[in-house]
Amino acid sequence: MHFVKGKTDIDLGDTPVENLFIDTYMPTADGNYVKVYLMGYRFACDPCSSSGFTNERIAKDLNILLSDVLKAWDYWEKKGIIKKHYQNEGSKDDFTVEFLNLKQLIINNCYLPTTEENTEYKNKSYSPSDLTEAMRDERIRDMFHNVQQLMCRPLNPSESLQCLEWLYDFKMSPQVIEEAFRYSIDKKGIKNIKYINAIISNWYDKNINTLEKLHEHLENSDKKYSLYNIVMKAVGSSRNPSKKEKELMNKWFYEYSMPLEVVIKACDTAFVRKPNPTLAYIDGIITDWFKNNIKTIKEIEDDIKKTPPPHRKNAKNKYHNFHQPALKYTNDQLKNMWNKKENI
Repeated sequence: MHFVKGKTDIDLGDTPVENLFIDTYMPTADGNYVKVYLMGYRFACDPCSSSGFTNERIAKDLNILLSDVLKAWDYWEKKGIIKKHYQNEGSKDDFTVEFLNLKQLIINNCYLPTTEENTEYKNKSYSPSDLTEAMRDERIRDMFHNVQQLMCRPLNPSESLQCLEWLYDFKMSPQVIEEAFRYSIDKKGIKNIKYINAIISNWYDKNINTLEKLHEHLENSDKKYSLYNIVMKAVGSSRNPSKKEKELMNKWFYEYSMPLEVVIKACDTAFVRKPNPTLAYIDGIITDWFKNNIKTIKEIEDDIKKTPPPHRKNAKNKYHNFHQPALKYTNDQLKNMWNKKENI
């Protein structure tokens, strides 16, 4: 599939939208917010019509509420790509919108050389070549692959470079960064890179930069999420559990009150019995233990010792498979056959 641009004999005007807006900001924004931005940007690019720019007109042209227009400008201002210049200090709705040049923002925030005055406060900037070099590390490649699976899309260049900052400036391990994406998407349902940055910044402030420290932190602050994560890894999966799988795990931990080590033992037992067992299969093992009031590793081991090994009926080996015609004769017939043999 490919795309081509048609031609026209009449110039009706164009509105050049920066690719950075389309690639970076548009995918995660509300549809009405995108329409408000584009409509306002169209007015800003046309000096003849900019004098008629009002929020009321945008609301009318887009057939949306005026309150949604005002929310859109608040959203884009928080994203840092517009500035509102108030005309009247007494009115929060009377303002002029300045659309910032996104290319210049990237240059200012990422690529300008760091001076002595701002060295302490400004993160080191990274380029695509740094990203290429980082991808030589198998752990980092795996991190990007797993993150893209969680996001259900490839990371854009800005997001990828943000990951490098977490790796190199925050000294976060690739596994911790991956867990930040998983925590944000699974627990909060948020795929916004700024929200994930807030999670990682919070962990950085708490000196959480390894998987071991993170598990300890989650164990204390979010035990349920930590339990989900440990169980999924015990069955060899890096994906988020489904709603049904969460219900099963909640049953084990909160209804059955099974300790974590017992659940892990059930996972190990399931792998011995069956390749690639599902959580539903593991649930059968744990439910059986619960019914038999087995809730410790020692009780599991004692139960295994007192349970006889499975006995196969009518088991046969190669010594049982040959034809045994002697069994068809009576004792007298066998004695007569033996006597005949002695007389020969």
